[in-house]
Amino acid sequence: MEAAPIGSGGDELTIRFTRLGRPDYHKAITSPWSRMSLSTKVSLVILLIVGISAVSVEYFERQYIGSLVQGNYLQEIMGVVRQVGAEITTPSDLRDQAAREMELNKLRANRPDLLDVALYALPEEKPGPPMLVVSAGITTLPTLERAPPLIEQALLEDTSVSDLRGWETAHRVNVASPITKDGRLVGATYAEFSTAHFDEIQTSQRQLELTRILLKGLVVVLAINLFLYFRVHRPVKALLSAVEAGIRGKLLTTVPVRGRDEIGQLGERFNLMVERIRAATEDNSRLFEKLQHAHDELQVKVEEATAELRQKNRELAKTIELLSTTQREAARAHRLSAIGQLAATVAHQIGTPLTALSGHMQLLEEDPQLGAEARKRLKIVEAQIDRASRIIQDLLIYARKPEPLLSPMDINACLEECVALLRPEIDRRNVILTLLLSQGLQKVKADQQQMQEVFCNLIENALDAMPDGGTLTIRSHGIEARPAEKTSGWLAVDIADTGQGIASEHRAKIFQPFFTTKKAGRGTGLGLSITHETVRSHGGQILVESEPGKGTRFRVLLPASEGALS
Repeated sequence: MEAAPIGSGGDELTIRFTRLGRPDYHKAITSPWSRMSLSTKVSLVILLIVGISAVSVEYFERQYIGSLVQGNYLQEIMGVVRQVGAEITTPSDLRDQAAREMELNKLRANRPDLLDVALYALPEEKPGPPMLVVSAGITTLPTLERAPPLIEQALLEDTSVSDLRGWETAHRVNVASPITKDGRLVGATYAEFSTAHFDEIQTSQRQLELTRILLKGLVVVLAINLFLYFRVHRPVKALLSAVEAGIRGKLLTTVPVRGRDEIGQLGERFNLMVERIRAATEDNSRLFEKLQHAHDELQVKVEEATAELRQKNRELAKTIELLSTTQREAARAHRLSAIGQLAATVAHQIGTPLTALSGHMQLLEEDPQLGAEARKRLKIVEAQIDRASRIIQDLLIYARKPEPLLSPMDINACLEECVALLRPEIDRRNVILTLLLSQGLQKVKADQQQMQEVFCNLIENALDAMPDGGTLTIRSHGIEARPAEKTSGWLAVDIADTGQGIASEHRAKIFQPFFTTKKAGRGTGLGLSITHETVRSHGGQILVESEPGKGTRFRVLLPASEGALS
């Protein structure tokens, strides 16, 4: 038996048999597969692959993706049902039929797939079955009057549950979720959703995806056939080694050129392409190095410019802050100067006559023939004279506040002196005093007389805020400083009352001169201004927290030296 070479068509296998004593003859053994062209074979194979892929995708979508999408949809509608219960803040809100009916109708308008939704409440007095509060949907009330078994299951398990038995047949899903407030079950939400539109979309997407896969397969088959017709069915054996080298990534391999026919021209063009690729690769490498170098230089310059700009921004911010501080100080100095001039004028023009009037009033009071009614009126006049003198004195103190004479001061001792001075007034007003003084606080450098005036003024204001009695809390303690602050820490004094509080619109004005919320004759509006200036002259701060109807807390902060905190 002698085998002949492959025929010119490359698609038939001819086996030549030679038998002894008989003439030679050719017998062609062929099959339908062997008679097919290479493009047909490739097309059939690709069609088979595409068909298997389409079937696999369809099976995968039905078994996994479909379940996943349905699960996501179920979680979404469960979230809708839970949100109905989450919007109910108290058990009484659950029984507000008008409000709940409005919310359920609004929910159904936003969710076309929501067929029925109902709210059930548990009895408050004694255990019993859930009662229907309100419902909305296509189902009539008698059907929903009794709670479905799904509601009882959700209440029993205290979790959201669903009934999927009607998904495939009736295209409906039932969902129930308990409503819990303050750790106690108060009711449940029941809803029925239609999955018809969802199932139609899912089926349509499956069909569209299958059609898309088939079309892609046909396009791939057509493209491969065209490629095989123009490229593969032509003799390319001379380029096989070079192509294989190119497949392995060796694009710089050249092929020998034999003749000037199509194969030779193809080889020549291939070699020219390889040469150009080599030259382009070298040029790209050099260009990349230059670009990298330029990028590095530009990056350095950008960083230098950014650092310089950042430094200038910091300097500008410091300059702006200094300018703002200077402007505030100038305005304050101008205000103090004007007040000082006013105070000096008032003291000169009014002080002397008031003193003379006070003296005459005292002489008149010594007259034994003066009646009781006249003495009462003299007392009133003398009180008003004292009030006018006190206003003038406050003006002089605010305008000509002396610089503090700093010396070591024990804050706790100062507070105890203030409490001792004001104890009769505290007891008279039925105020409960709570004194919390931290031990171990170091002495601070301050003017004892001025700080005593500060604390006494704040305590008196607290007492005025509690005309019907209350609680006054005085506390001293240490506070650590933040990193940006120029001190090692603060010594704090809190003076808190349970009085009327300060309105929010007045809180920003309480330290302004002549601003007061007290009744006429009870204050001059300079006490807190003097307190603020005194604390500020000691390098400290004064903070206020207040809520109308609940009380006010003033905090005085004085800079502490090392080790002053406890």
